[in-house]
Amino acid sequence: MRKRSLVAFALVVAACGGGEGTNLTGPSSSTPNVAGNYSGSTTVSLPELGQSVVCPTTTSITQSGNTISIAPIVLAGACGNMSVPFGQLSIDATGALGQATTTYTDSCGVYTVSASGGFFGKDLRISMSATSRTCYNINMTMTLTR
Repeated sequence: MRKRSLVAFALVVAACGGGEGTNLTGPSSSTPNVAGNYSGSTTVSLPELGQSVVCPTTTSITQSGNTISIAPIVLAGACGNMSVPFGQLSIDATGALGQATTTYTDSCGVYTVSASGGFFGKDLRISMSATSRTCYNINMTMTLTR
């Protein structure tokens, strides 16, 4: 159940981002250029169980103006090459991705899912949490560098 919940959680968070039309002009001077290949790590924690695992993580990002496309984020090592689809998102002039909240129903109950993050210099940082009254809570923290 744990791996299934993690995958479901990741899919819900991926759906939190809004899609935008494509602008073929490239990054503007007010939008940071964040395109490239990223690697780093993701910490996945299950607080009630007192368990966490750190997994090597990679992705690539393409950009057109303030619209970015994040390729599936791959969590290797102990995460078993789990692929987390993200897709298109918008960034602002500071590199922020903003915050999103949604709900997701799993076989054990309903999760409230929150995600936030952004680009800080050459780093992409994303924090996600899924809380439930009937399921194990899940926290993920990704730090990737270009």
